[in-house]
Amino acid sequence: MKPRTQLRFLSIALFALWGRAGAEDLPPFVVSPSLLGKPATVRPAAAAQPASRAPAAAAPSKPVGVTPATAPPVKKTVPPAGRKGATVQPVAGAAALPPHTTVIDGDRVTGRQDLDAVAEGSAVLTRDNTRIEADKLQYFELTDEVEATGNVRITRGQDEMSGPHARMKVQEQVGTFDSPNYSISRPPRGPRPGETPLLPGQAVPMSQQPLTGHGSADSLQLEGENQFRFFNATWTSCKPDRPDWYVKAKELELDYDRSVGEAHNGTLIFKGVPLAYVPWADFPLGDSRKSGLLSPTFGTSNKVGFDLTIPYYFNLAPNYDDTLTTRYMGRRGLQLRNEARYITPTYRGTNYFEWMPNDEVEGRSRMAGQIRHNQIFGNGWAGNIDFSAVSDPRYFIDLSSRLALTSQVNLLRQGMVSYSGGGWWNATGLLQAYQTLQDPNGAPVAVPYKRLPQLTLTANRPELPGGTTFQMASEYVAFSHPTLDEGRRMTLYPQLSLPIQTSAFYITPKVGVHMTRYDLDRRTTVGENTVSRTLPIMSVDSGVTFERDTSFAGRDYVQTLEPRVYYLYVPYRDQSMIPNFDSGSYDFNFAQLFAENVYTGGDRISNANQLTTAVQSRLIDPATGAETVRALLGQRYYMDDQRVVLPGGTPRTGGRADLLGAFGINLASKTQLDTTWQYNPRENWTERFNFGLRYQPSYAHSVGVSWRYRRNYSTDDANPDGFRDLDITGQWPLWGNWYGVARYNRNLRDHRLNQGVAGVEYNAGCWVFRGVVQQLTTSVNDVTRAFFFQLDFNGAGSLGSSPINVLRRSIPGYGKINDGSNPFYSEDDF
Repeated sequence: MKPRTQLRFLSIALFALWGRAGAEDLPPFVVSPSLLGKPATVRPAAAAQPASRAPAAAAPSKPVGVTPATAPPVKKTVPPAGRKGATVQPVAGAAALPPHTTVIDGDRVTGRQDLDAVAEGSAVLTRDNTRIEADKLQYFELTDEVEATGNVRITRGQDEMSGPHARMKVQEQVGTFDSPNYSISRPPRGPRPGETPLLPGQAVPMSQQPLTGHGSADSLQLEGENQFRFFNATWTSCKPDRPDWYVKAKELELDYDRSVGEAHNGTLIFKGVPLAYVPWADFPLGDSRKSGLLSPTFGTSNKVGFDLTIPYYFNLAPNYDDTLTTRYMGRRGLQLRNEARYITPTYRGTNYFEWMPNDEVEGRSRMAGQIRHNQIFGNGWAGNIDFSAVSDPRYFIDLSSRLALTSQVNLLRQGMVSYSGGGWWNATGLLQAYQTLQDPNGAPVAVPYKRLPQLTLTANRPELPGGTTFQMASEYVAFSHPTLDEGRRMTLYPQLSLPIQTSAFYITPKVGVHMTRYDLDRRTTVGENTVSRTLPIMSVDSGVTFERDTSFAGRDYVQTLEPRVYYLYVPYRDQSMIPNFDSGSYDFNFAQLFAENVYTGGDRISNANQLTTAVQSRLIDPATGAETVRALLGQRYYMDDQRVVLPGGTPRTGGRADLLGAFGINLASKTQLDTTWQYNPRENWTERFNFGLRYQPSYAHSVGVSWRYRRNYSTDDANPDGFRDLDITGQWPLWGNWYGVARYNRNLRDHRLNQGVAGVEYNAGCWVFRGVVQQLTTSVNDVTRAFFFQLDFNGAGSLGSSPINVLRRSIPGYGKINDGSNPFYSEDDF
């Protein structure tokens, strides 16, 4: 034999051996009997070689099937090494095939054993949940590659791509796709434990919907399962036949394993108009957290002018993050804000700091900050810090659009440590102070006392001999003030009660001794520096519950009748020589009717010889236990005149207190009506009246109206404490996909608008438009007006200034018509 012939024979032999060995590691290859040059031999499944006889190490892992259109599908199993012969059996279908089995179908199928197979005309390759369709398919068995040409369509789970040509490794999902149109979808995560259930009519929040994106590209590079890299691509969450908006990028990478996307040279296009250009951006896919630039917001108000905010989010770790925000205000200048959040099993907190180097209106720098930290140290010990500060009293009035902030006059600064490991007793230590915000153009603000420190010890020991219960409240507090009297107060209040309770009634007699000692440093009052006060306090609380079955409006209910009687006796002690550090009048309500003292704090304890009676009736749904109707009526009767009052106060006279009434009803879980009434029988007038009616038949359908009245008690006409307020709120569909939102809160006494909100929302499915105007009275002579404009693109952030927080705070029952909120970052107008 010539050397050239020998070399050629050796090469062919090596190639055949290598190909055969590689094929034995791959799955069986199913071909047509005509390709094998012999008729098909069909055996029953029971006659086949049992799989259990084959060595485990040689078990096939990638079965391959070729199903021609001209012959019944058959399956040829290539035996493992060391075995000879083949088994040919019918192919029952995809459901009966082993995992990772590849089946090829077409009008005409040809192939070479252990090498490749070609299907032409309606060609289809399927393996597990992957399906490839084309005019022509060529599958290479040794490399597990398929090349598809002509009307190519690849589907894998919820993903779908189509185009003229593709070549890829089937199992590894690696390859290229020319000029694809694509749709990529991932299943929703579902509601997290503890999330609020959906209301009737509420659409499934976007965070619980499948994450679906559509688009096209010049080319697609498949880089593994869940890994896509597009070139000259578009992406949108809109429906393919109506892409109102889309992102166009030179390069777009989607990594669904890490739920991260990355775009280079991207442009946001809305209704054919380019709105924003981003040279580079990375973004989260779904509800995962990802560092990067958050959607900028912009708006305008009469206080700050044009308002542009650009936040950058740092996902530092799963349990802590940071957000750096740059805010530019046209009238005032640049402001920087940093917010850090953290949470662990034993502690959590939020800290922020914002700084304006130069307010161009005020001509100076301005800043604000807050530290909030809560920690569990273990063994019953815990603590917290809450510290806030601003550079000047008008900071919130000038720079905030939140009513809760603009109305603040005292910023809390406190630190507390508590111990609750004693079982039946616990103790706390507190340092507390305030920053008082005195508006130069506003009414005078009282400066509260500092508590430096306050130590408390409380105990509750039930089931003592005879069924008695022991309770104790004790306190030591040092009061500090820049101009008023200062002092130290020590209080000890032991109590002993005997609860007697059955299923129908209860009665609880109680006796206690309230002992107080003061060490004073007087500045504005005259008197002794050491004052003591001892008061015995006795009370009896009792009640009965009656029930009966009844019906109302054709429905069965359980009706209750619950009378309650409470007697209290506290003897008189002269307390006029004690400074008032922390006492004030309680709000008169049903809870206060059964309280031991009409004053808060510990500096004033009113004398009492009084009887309180009240009755409550309820209609309860026996199937659900829900309360449908509730009515209450109560009044207090005095046997002695009031002799202990606050400094400058007027003692009460007469034998009867105000009459309190309340009524509430829930109608079919859609309408709630609540009203309370305080009537003065001595003067025959109404002291207070509140009325509220709210109708919310489904999500984003809510209308409410309330009216509040309080009689003026103040003798200072410039600073009255009474009010008459009308509050109307609502969110309701107007027509089509348009919604209206509004709030009208008016002070009827002063003929002044406290807060007005009006706007519209439009839900186009994959994007939402919001336009809202707000007027907010921040002080007696100050008004803030703001305009919010937002385009919210589902899955791609938003443009404009978001009114969501304003609407949620202002309109009870407000529902976001698309839930596209960022899961790791929430806006705050602080």
